[in-house]
Amino acid sequence: MEFRQSRRVIPAGPTERQVPVERGGVRNLRKQRGDNVVAAVHRLDANLDQATRDHLVQWIQAEYLNEIGDMPLGFVAVCGLGPPYVDHILDLGHNIVNHYAPTDPMPEPFASARMLARSGAYAYVEVYLSGTVVPVLADGSAVV
Repeated sequence: MEFRQSRRVIPAGPTERQVPVERGGVRNLRKQRGDNVVAAVHRLDANLDQATRDHLVQWIQAEYLNEIGDMPLGFVAVCGLGPPYVDHILDLGHNIVNHYAPTDPMPEPFASARMLARSGAYAYVEVYLSGTVVPVLADGSAVV
């Protein structure tokens, strides 16, 4: 299958970069996420110095853009901190990790991924700008 390449601007902090996308903006959301990607997403929640976190975020962004054709805004996952926290948002845009207690409201578009993440069935849930949510199993399989 051949795709015509177009260019789309993806905000990347203070600058913008051109990213090739498949015709019509079609993303390959069904593609298997590599073991390294799943591990890297979980490392975002670890206690890392800012330089290490920045490097990790850049690597994850590159993997998603190269393999999936799009980059999630962030991820929703079960939180390992324990009570009162039950889930968190890992944000690729600003390297922010927000932790939420059960009664804390989660902002959109992340709120729609919250129950999927809390189910414990998935390693994490990807959240895209369009509002699309893609649960990812521990083996990297995307549930689309």
